[in-house]
Amino acid sequence: MSRFFAGDSDSDTESDISDPETQQTAATTARYVLSDEEEEVKRVVRSEKDKRLDEISECVKVLRNSKKIKDVSKVQTDFDTLVRVFTKAKSVIEKNGIPRVYIRTLAELEDFVKELWEDKKKLSKLNAKALNTLRQRIRKYNKDFETDINAYRENPDAGDEEGKEDATKDSGSENEAAADSDSDDEEVEPRAKPPKAKKPARTYGSDDDDSDWSMSSESESSTDEEGKAKPMSTYTVEYFLKRNKTDDSGRKKTKKAREPKKEKNIADDGDDGDWDTQRSKKQKTLFKDKEEITPAAVMTKFGDIMSSRGKKGVDKNEQTDLLKQLLGHVEEANLSTAVLIKVGLGIVTSMLDYNTKLSNSMKMETWLSCLEHTNNLLDRAEGSTVMVNEAVGEEEENVEDNGEPLKLRGSFLTLTERMDEEFTKILQNTDAHSTDYVERLTSEHSLCSLIERVDKYLLSHDGTAADMCSICMRQIDHLYYKFDAKHSSTREDKVTRSKLQTLCNFIYDHEVPDRTRTRTLLSHVYYFALHDRFFEARDLLLMSHLQDSINHSDVPTQILYNRTMAQLGLCAFRHGIIRDAHTALNDLQSSGRAKELLAQGLLTQRHNERSPEQEKIEKMRLIPFHMHINLELLECVYLTSSMLLEIPYMAANEHNLKKRIQSKSFHHQLRQSERQPLVGPPETMREHVVAASHAMKMGDWRACRDFMLVVKCWDLFRNVTDVKEMLTKKIKEETLRTYLFSYSNVYDSLSLDTLREMFELTQGTVHSVVSKMIINEDLHAVLDEPSSVIVTQRAEPTRQQSLAMQLSEKVGALFDNNDKLFNARTGDMYWGRQQGGNWQRNQGEWGGRRGGGRGGRGGRQNDRQHGGHDRHDRQHGGHDRHDRHDRHDRHGQHDRNDRRGGGRQNDRGGRGGRQNDRYDHHDRHDRRSDRRN
Repeated sequence: MSRFFAGDSDSDTESDISDPETQQTAATTARYVLSDEEEEVKRVVRSEKDKRLDEISECVKVLRNSKKIKDVSKVQTDFDTLVRVFTKAKSVIEKNGIPRVYIRTLAELEDFVKELWEDKKKLSKLNAKALNTLRQRIRKYNKDFETDINAYRENPDAGDEEGKEDATKDSGSENEAAADSDSDDEEVEPRAKPPKAKKPARTYGSDDDDSDWSMSSESESSTDEEGKAKPMSTYTVEYFLKRNKTDDSGRKKTKKAREPKKEKNIADDGDDGDWDTQRSKKQKTLFKDKEEITPAAVMTKFGDIMSSRGKKGVDKNEQTDLLKQLLGHVEEANLSTAVLIKVGLGIVTSMLDYNTKLSNSMKMETWLSCLEHTNNLLDRAEGSTVMVNEAVGEEEENVEDNGEPLKLRGSFLTLTERMDEEFTKILQNTDAHSTDYVERLTSEHSLCSLIERVDKYLLSHDGTAADMCSICMRQIDHLYYKFDAKHSSTREDKVTRSKLQTLCNFIYDHEVPDRTRTRTLLSHVYYFALHDRFFEARDLLLMSHLQDSINHSDVPTQILYNRTMAQLGLCAFRHGIIRDAHTALNDLQSSGRAKELLAQGLLTQRHNERSPEQEKIEKMRLIPFHMHINLELLECVYLTSSMLLEIPYMAANEHNLKKRIQSKSFHHQLRQSERQPLVGPPETMREHVVAASHAMKMGDWRACRDFMLVVKCWDLFRNVTDVKEMLTKKIKEETLRTYLFSYSNVYDSLSLDTLREMFELTQGTVHSVVSKMIINEDLHAVLDEPSSVIVTQRAEPTRQQSLAMQLSEKVGALFDNNDKLFNARTGDMYWGRQQGGNWQRNQGEWGGRRGGGRGGRGGRQNDRQHGGHDRHDRQHGGHDRHDRHDRHDRHGQHDRNDRRGGGRQNDRGGRGGRQNDRYDHHDRHDRRSDRRN
């Protein structure tokens, strides 16, 4: 509408507005003028209970919005905020009880976390990390409200209406009471302002003249009442505030109360209400009402359904439902067992094909359904003459009882192997520290029973040797790592042991691939080592020579080899064979990647980052948690073995710079402790081993024993008492050897009785240790048998002498290096050859002096001759080119002869002197030729 028709106006206002400067100043001042309603703000009194409940409701609302968008990190933040608000309202809650909306929120949040946890792989890294933290916090926090949450779950709809009525009554009474209360307990809030109408849009073609706008008070009041726009000069802050929408009648639009959604009922026809939903596609009917169901018709329908297997856009759930419906029709028609088995095999296959990705695992309910169907199929197959084999062609299949043998194309072995692999993936994708893992692990017994049934079925139905070996290998995979606590006493363990032995011997007797034979042998060695049969396990491993060819095997076989070596090392330690235990564990622990080598987890790589595909592949190789070997126990055994071997060796070779290092990680721990300015009492396992090593160096076996026995890792062994007794005995023996190495040069003689009392060993043990040290020439002493006394011999150099020898060796090496560097920098090849000859002659002179006086004299004579040759060359430097070439050749020959003679003196003694006499003849011949020239 044009402003010309807006209405009449006073001349004064028109003149004021017509002036642009006046209009601008009026507009700027009028825009920020507060209305009378804003100046007189009315206050609402609210009780503390209402305030706290509103805060909780707002937090719940924000939390639900975050749940809708599945922003887990935001849900975690909102949950923390909700907990803080709830804690703040503790005084109100103690009087009135916990709000039901809070209990409902906790229950819904717990269900939300469980739902996301099943599809954790689809989340981003940030949300997955937040989900782990949120899951732990909710578990811990909901324990205090467990009773209320269970009551809510039993009857979630109870108390809602009563709670609303009580809330309205309580709020009314509290508002009346709060009006008379003190102002300290009140909260002042502005009352909602009356809604203002929006400014109508200007129509096309309106006049630009500002004087056409109506500015009268009557038009203003009328436009206010009718919801029309005011002129800009009289707009207040009220106009720009957000206000509720109103309908044509002036009443506020109220949203209908959201009714709870009814559960989806697919089976019903939707007569119960409008909220019932149904599938958009009706389920297909395979057979009509009066259609005859025959084996041929069933196989035709079965072929049609299975032909869509693997195609894009095919609903796998629908395919499984159709197969189950077909199986029901077959059972109703009472068809042959072959038809039932054929349709049942299709159902299990379709269930196993549900996951297209190798890294994803089946749901546990689906897996249990597959297990049940497979057991039912085996029940039918065992009591019939139906032959189920993969070698049967599609044209050879026969499902009708027409006198010919019933044959089906399929394999129970393949289904069992697939189910075993899926069970392993289920355990891999389950939190190992949750109760779900324990519950799912209980299904392993059912899986083992299924494998045994398939083994019996193949044996009774003339299965091939390859299939029999494959099913035996599956049984071995579920037996080799299990230990029976009553190993030698009960009959049950003997049955288990003989069963594993029978399975392994069956595979050894047949021609199988190298991979199967290798895995069988490694499992056999692992089983022997687990049951403390060390010598049998060691001999079997050494006879196989696997350590030479294991690097060419596949990755899972290498992982099994690493696990076997770890278990063999633990077995050797339990037997007290320390050196073999150290050798078996050295390759695993020295690399620092024992966790990865045993496939018990992934380590972060510093330099190279894994690609997502590589990370998925490595995660699929991880073994389930119940098969893990304790890494801390492995490290403790390795460090203890290193201590018992390295400390005596370090004491015996204290002054030897070129001593070998058997355990790098052990020496690294010792160096780390020596660098610390202040060493406190040991706390970790590594610190205990280092403290015990220092005590063993000093010969204090009691302190060493106390440090070692405090470590909690020893409790992980089955026979803890035997292991601790063995460890104490080894500590005493090695401390005795260290004591003799360190302090034997102080004594003239030592009594065996004194050593026996010091280290609390038997006479025979002390005698054995000392005799071995003397025989191996580790201890320079003599044992006097009648008096039981060790008489030491001062053959070893003192510390001052050994340091002087080390210094002389270093100075000699430095001198040789300086000569080589000087010759390299001069660049004169002839001079370099001369210096090389001098260096070798010097070495020959030292060698000649050691071998005999004649060799030394020959070396000095050779030096004098060589100096004469040099002077002779300088005097005759002006001859023609031919003479210089001739002399150069001859002197080169002399130089080579000199080097040859001087170099051989070190080995042949005085031969160099005789050779130098022959060289004088050549020298005289050269001088005669020079005179003739």
